[in-house]
Amino acid sequence: MLTATPRAPRSRAPRRTRFGALVPLLTLSALALALWAGAPAYAQDAAADPKAAAEQGKSDDAFFKSLIDPRQAIWMDSRGTIAGTGDPNGFVGEAFKAGRGPHPEALELSELPVDQYGLVDWARSIREGYITPRHTLDPDKQDKPDAKPFGLALLIPTKSESMPNVIFPHDIHTMWLTCNNCHPEIFAMNGKLNNKVMTMPKIASGEYCGRCHNRIAFPLSDCLRCHVLDKDQPVPEGVKAP
Repeated sequence: MLTATPRAPRSRAPRRTRFGALVPLLTLSALALALWAGAPAYAQDAAADPKAAAEQGKSDDAFFKSLIDPRQAIWMDSRGTIAGTGDPNGFVGEAFKAGRGPHPEALELSELPVDQYGLVDWARSIREGYITPRHTLDPDKQDKPDAKPFGLALLIPTKSESMPNVIFPHDIHTMWLTCNNCHPEIFAMNGKLNNKVMTMPKIASGEYCGRCHNRIAFPLSDCLRCHVLDKDQPVPEGVKAP
């Protein structure tokens, strides 16, 4: 006679409801809403005490980073293209690498203002009086008009419908350079002609502005230092249109 051994009833794991996955999402949404509601007060605090606001910003940044698995975080390089995942120190653009790299000791100790990459902002250094370069080494030419910076500002309309136009300041460039450093070999003495043939791919390949920028002057990835005038804004007084 065959007999069957009765099996013990299986214990069932509690069923997950379809709403269980929403809990983390709702929690994060509530957190975002709370931070959004407090934004005006934070902005007021930032205006009152910039140093405290900077420290608060670092704290907030660290908090949000703690919510992300660093192995899954996507980092972009200085051109805005995906550079990799994980530690951002391993996947940064060339400008960031240069800024974080070694610098001459005199620059490190000078406390000159730096840009977003950590590179010396020479234009700001001049405008804010950190340095006052001589316009010529010849003492007999110091007071002559042609030894002073050339103050002409030129409008360079961009070919893109969305990218702001460029205002080219001769003054900051002629702090370091003379006219024949750029004209006529690099730029024609005709603004309309230059605007027709000058493109960002050419500049990025080392022509026109790229003769200095991305080499000894600030990187091309710092777009808004040149592209300063929105398409719908009028040309400022004193700026010459082509």
